[in-house]
Amino acid sequence: MSTILLSIGSNTFAKTNIDKAKRMLTRLFPEIIFSQPILTEPEEEKYSYLFRNVLAKAETQMTPEEVIDKIKQTERAVGRSPKDKYLGKVIIDIDLLQYGNEILRPGDFERNYVQQLLAMLPAELSVTNVSTDATPVVNIDEVEDVEDDDMEGDDMEDFEDN
Repeated sequence: MSTILLSIGSNTFAKTNIDKAKRMLTRLFPEIIFSQPILTEPEEEKYSYLFRNVLAKAETQMTPEEVIDKIKQTERAVGRSPKDKYLGKVIIDIDLLQYGNEILRPGDFERNYVQQLLAMLPAELSVTNVSTDATPVVNIDEVEDVEDDDMEGDDMEDFEDN
């Protein structure tokens, strides 16, 4: 068994889409654990809306390639399409950051919000911790009255057309 670390993010109907992804990932990895969500400012100009981010840890016998295939299937099932990113919409983004002791996406792993979320996860599925200086984040529990409408740019009609 190998421990995996996943990052999950969305800036469009974020709570709904992340909750859907979490349900699907729980079917794939029954013992998966999730951090609390936090909000982060976008790091690229093409994104206008706050991101909701969550980390997840699980144990698996799948290879890294199999895990990536399953998370890409999950992204598509939640509603991700190739054109969305160019429009500044991230319906759902799930990345395999770590597999066993190997950091697969060091640039993402070192981001401030990932390190903050790592600190929120229980220690029993331990992963390497790296500190960095990056964009400040907000703990979602400290933000009052955040609605999905505050984190998306298109109305529901546009969302349903995708």
